[in-house]
Amino acid sequence: MQNKLKYYLKLFIDNRYVISFNIFDKLYFFVVFLSFALIYPAYAYGELITIFSLCTITMIIFDLGIPIFLQRNIAISKIESSELFSQLLYLNIIILIFYAIVTSILYFVLYSYISIEIFLLISALVFLSSVSNQLNSALAGLNSFRKRFIFLLITRISILILFIPFLYLFKVELKYLLVILIAGSVLHILMMYNNLHKNGFSIRAGLDFRKIKNIVLLSAPIGLAVLFNFLYDKIDVVLISKLADFSEVAFYNIGYGIYKSSSLAFSFLLISGFTKVSYLSRNKHAVKLFLIKYFKIILVIAILITIFLFSLSGVIINIIYTEKYFNSIFILKILSFAIIGLSLNNLTGIVLNGLGLYKQNMVVTLIGFTVNIILNLFFIPLYGIIAAALISVLTEYIILTGDFFCLSKYFKVK
Repeated sequence: MQNKLKYYLKLFIDNRYVISFNIFDKLYFFVVFLSFALIYPAYAYGELITIFSLCTITMIIFDLGIPIFLQRNIAISKIESSELFSQLLYLNIIILIFYAIVTSILYFVLYSYISIEIFLLISALVFLSSVSNQLNSALAGLNSFRKRFIFLLITRISILILFIPFLYLFKVELKYLLVILIAGSVLHILMMYNNLHKNGFSIRAGLDFRKIKNIVLLSAPIGLAVLFNFLYDKIDVVLISKLADFSEVAFYNIGYGIYKSSSLAFSFLLISGFTKVSYLSRNKHAVKLFLIKYFKIILVIAILITIFLFSLSGVIINIIYTEKYFNSIFILKILSFAIIGLSLNNLTGIVLNGLGLYKQNMVVTLIGFTVNIILNLFFIPLYGIIAAALISVLTEYIILTGDFFCLSKYFKVK
């Protein structure tokens, strides 16, 4: 028992910057969206969440798996990845053009009655967040977890120092609050890029379309897996907004947000774990030992979180969000049963990607997404957000089952 405690303590110490990064990042977004939820009516908050979800879904379409692809390649070889990094930065310019076109079309078709000014600011913020994610992945590939945390800490605190008083004391318009968030994202990007530049990663002259094409072809399966994974995670918000109303979006999102935030308890293991699996990918036995060890740790954490969220969902919602979001309590109770599936399929997903089994991961997430959207389209009009919550639980376990099937086949092949 004492040896196990020492092992877990060492694991915590070794991952302290990854843990701190995840906690502070999640805490930051929690404070920002909690503030929006408390200040604005449920309907207005639902509109805000819907636009964020729509823009994020669109951005993920053009994600192309770049962050995961970049982190894995840098973890394997820093020298060979420097040119890759430069071409990926050029690729972001191309992505921005397509992203702007698609989001604009979706806006005018689906939500043209919402302020276009707010829509444009949110879409810009989401794009910058995507770029930040790529640079964070590059730093993770270099094992620069301490630097990642410091950059995040500086920029997030700077934003909140402005955001909180401007919202609560000066009660400025939403558009100015979004500008503050955008400014903070730009600062974060500049700090990370400067550090990567010192490590030999920078924009170099010469856009090579042939290399970009090769990168896209290699990373596309990862991108599709990320897309399908994110779609089943966020598409229900868009569907609820069209099949129900924005107030229902708000109630659902509160419960879902708390459920997803619980991943803090295990996600730190997976960020560093992905780098480890990528490094160990040539040794099948070592990867299997990694999977077994982390499976046991994450399962214990997931069971404890499930019990905690189910038992105290009412207390959590009422204390944090007040009785205004009473309807979110039952949603959180339902979603608590998805924690085990969520945690373990996060683990199996990073193992599949770390092994380079991108297509297998893509197929599994596609199946999960397809089932999710078909069931949501059929049951949300009948049973509302309760159906959406139950379908989310089912989807997590469908993906977990598919991941285990792919991994079992991989380990059986000699």
